[in-house]
Amino acid sequence: MARHSDGKNNYAFAPWVIIVAILALLALIVGGFFLFHGGDSDSTDMAATETSAESTAAAGSGSESTAHATTPASESSTEATSSAKAGESEAEESESESSSAAPSSEDKSADPVAEVAPNTLFLLDTSDNLAPYFEAVSQGVADAATAAGDEGSQVGLWNYSSPLSATATVGYRPNVAYGEADNVAQAVGLFGTGGVPQTRSAVVAALGNASDQVAESGKDARVVLVTTGTQQDMDDAAFTEAVKNARGEGVSLSVVHLGTGEKDAELEKLADSYSTVSDPSDATANKKSITAAAGAQ
Repeated sequence: MARHSDGKNNYAFAPWVIIVAILALLALIVGGFFLFHGGDSDSTDMAATETSAESTAAAGSGSESTAHATTPASESSTEATSSAKAGESEAEESESESSSAAPSSEDKSADPVAEVAPNTLFLLDTSDNLAPYFEAVSQGVADAATAAGDEGSQVGLWNYSSPLSATATVGYRPNVAYGEADNVAQAVGLFGTGGVPQTRSAVVAALGNASDQVAESGKDARVVLVTTGTQQDMDDAAFTEAVKNARGEGVSLSVVHLGTGEKDAELEKLADSYSTVSDPSDATANKKSITAAAGAQ
């Protein structure tokens, strides 16, 4: 401020004071503006942060709920799958046990021979094993031969055991050539018994003979083996191969096992028909089984 020349105290603000005051006022206004809006921004940011946090928490809660809801279903599915697999496993085990319990070879006695062959060769075991039942069994063969002959078959007869003399080299013996059944019916009761049943070599030879008969006659042939068992004279592989080579087209093999002795499993596999007479002393049972093996009535 300044004093005028007239001596009066007339005071006036200097211009720079006014400018300073204006600037201070503007500074206050601007500061208040930023202070006010800064608080709002912080509040907004805080609100946004809180909202985001709440959303995240809600999402987490939802995920947990979903997880809790899904877990029982997953467990149920797993249990169902496990139960199904367990059921399948039990079924497979049951099937496996059933298969194991089944006999190794087919029960061929359930499939009777359909008809008599045009040529029939009876191959009878006359080893020591047959001695107690010889009469009942030989009569059964005689009856079966007669029945086959009545249906038009040419009938032959061999017997076998093991070599019974110093000059014999094989255990089988051709006795009656293919022809009238009466020849077989008469001859079969004249055999003696002795030795052991060398069945496999006798079967191979008889199949070879039947194959020759098919070639000569042009008609099928059947070998009917009546046996008490097998005294091994060749192993399984050799026997199977020998039968394959000896048995020609049109030749079949029927087997009647007598008694409760051990059966020849390999022979049973190779036979077209296989039956058992548990009590060979029963003449009626012998006749029925041997006649059926020949395909006769």
